[in-house]
Amino acid sequence: MEENKLRQEWDASDRGVASRPSRGLQWMLRVKQVLQPICVLVLILTTGHTFYNNHFGHPSNSPSKYVPQCPAQEVIAPKAHPSITERNVQRLFKSSEFKELSIERLSGAVKIPTEDFDDMGPVTEDKRWDVFFDLAQYFRDTFPLLHEKLELEIVNVHGLLYTWRGSNSSLQPILLTGHQDVVPIAEDTKSQWRNPPFSGYFDGTYINGRGSHDCKNNLLAMFSAVTALLEAGFQPQRTVVLGFGFDEESPQGYGALEIAKHLENVWGQDSFAIIVDEGVIGINKMYGRSFAIPQASEKGYMDLLVRVHVPGGHSSMAPPHTSIGILSEVVTVLENEARTNFPSRFTSNNPFYYQLHCAAEDPQTDISAPLRKAIKKSNGSKEVVDLLSHDFASDVYLRTSQAVTIFKSGSKANALPQFAEALVNYRISNEETLLDVRSVLIDSVKPVAEKHNLEFVTRDEKDNATTYLPEWTLSLSWWRSLEPSPVSTHKSNSWRYFSGVIKHVFDEPGDRNDVVVTPTMAQGNTDTKYFWNLSTQIYRFGPLRAWHDKGWGGLHDVNERISWESHMESILFYHEFIRVFDEADL
Repeated sequence: MEENKLRQEWDASDRGVASRPSRGLQWMLRVKQVLQPICVLVLILTTGHTFYNNHFGHPSNSPSKYVPQCPAQEVIAPKAHPSITERNVQRLFKSSEFKELSIERLSGAVKIPTEDFDDMGPVTEDKRWDVFFDLAQYFRDTFPLLHEKLELEIVNVHGLLYTWRGSNSSLQPILLTGHQDVVPIAEDTKSQWRNPPFSGYFDGTYINGRGSHDCKNNLLAMFSAVTALLEAGFQPQRTVVLGFGFDEESPQGYGALEIAKHLENVWGQDSFAIIVDEGVIGINKMYGRSFAIPQASEKGYMDLLVRVHVPGGHSSMAPPHTSIGILSEVVTVLENEARTNFPSRFTSNNPFYYQLHCAAEDPQTDISAPLRKAIKKSNGSKEVVDLLSHDFASDVYLRTSQAVTIFKSGSKANALPQFAEALVNYRISNEETLLDVRSVLIDSVKPVAEKHNLEFVTRDEKDNATTYLPEWTLSLSWWRSLEPSPVSTHKSNSWRYFSGVIKHVFDEPGDRNDVVVTPTMAQGNTDTKYFWNLSTQIYRFGPLRAWHDKGWGGLHDVNERISWESHMESILFYHEFIRVFDEADL
């Protein structure tokens, strides 16, 4: 009865009927007046939050079905010319004669000391480049059939560009690259080498010497693979190009840069179906499985030169802070703020994202349950970052790295140093640009200049330690700046054939011995930085198994070496790569 009475009074009030409402109705009307705007506000906020999440990439907290991110795993072997498979793959490459010949070829190349120093001048002026003539002649003498059948162009004196013309000019060519130069041998390390660094000595397991691994292995493997195909009568449909620069280990830009310019003039932009250059060791034991990790992108690069100039004088009249003290404060600020300036991020812009997803999706991997769960969550990015924060080897893939590598100042115990300088190296993640990095560095360092009443300036890379810098100045100069490279997709046909031939060559029988192929991020830079205009499909890959050697084969270190097994695998990989891409539907 009471409920019906209230409803009648409510209806009457809504119709504007004049009557005196009861106390119950008065209370309900007041509640209605309060709740109506609150309900409208909640509806607006909820709708807006959903729209924002859906349209600006912020996942909702509601659970959603996981969508696999790991690329498909497919074995792709050559189908045409089974006689070549029988002749080369099954017989020649497994023979002791070919093994000995291949070791001898690589050893001979290592004996030629093609060192590349940072201060080398133009190739026509600096005589230190002349040793590359010897290497080019060695290639001619060692691979006469290849030099008879392929076109050789010399680019900027020492660049080697080989073209193996295909029978079908409508097919996009492929480009395999590497570099002839090697890291110099530091005088104070020569005594640490077990064998002379340019001996090319084979000890029964390893070919020893500078360049045996980085990257004369690749060059000799390509030459040997092409020669074996020529000897078997193989004629490609798709043109194969081999390009070898000579200054990858230094910043000159005389080698691969000129080759890239020449190729663009001849073939045009986006003209190559795929480009494969050197990369880190390609096949590794990771997460309890065998993983192949072609690098689909490279981090950007920048050197920051920090300089301080204040008045000098006798140390007995020292101010509170010398140039060294001020510069030390800058370095301290940069290191203390590095994790704030360059936070770790787990996003699909980074190829390492897919490496982790492959590890999470494969039930045979041994990653931790919390990490596997976080990777698969639609809103688990922060959890992944937190879980990897104590794993330096993984965390560095998620952020821009910073390293203070050079610090110079002072010449005498009782003299105040006028100048102090430091060099800070940055490897820039895909989520940031050069402008982003420079902006946060300015924000970090400028307060130090203001604190010490110094003029604060920024300069481009033309500035160096000899450039005039006024007294009472703190300067930042950007050196050798390079944006992060474009990311080559793993959703293309080129990736499908590339990953397929990797599995064809490197899969092994047995549990967990097949290879999971996933893109990842390169921490360092290769000559591919010059080839961005030539293809959207650029990958860096070392075609060998890590477990054939303990460690990294002495790369950029003493006792560089490569196992004969790794070298033979590299030959097989390039041999099959050329054949598979010759049949590829691209």
